[in-house]
Amino acid sequence: MEEEKKTEEKELAVPIAVTPPEYIKLMERIDTMDQKVEFVAGELWQRQGEKIGLVIGLLYGSMIALFTYVIFMI
Repeated sequence: MEEEKKTEEKELAVPIAVTPPEYIKLMERIDTMDQKVEFVAGELWQRQGEKIGLVIGLLYGSMIALFTYVIFMI
């Protein structure tokens, strides 16, 4: 019984976290890499959006041109 209580008391202890300087440097490197990845991903999505915008613009332009052609031919 006493051994079970001691193990329960040990399990209820609050862990203490210590951050060594290497951990802080590692987190800074990870943050810089994350910023670079986000930048590159943003650039890629922007280029994809420009391509989609071009296609949609061509579609709307051709529809307007066709509409004006039909109106002036009547």
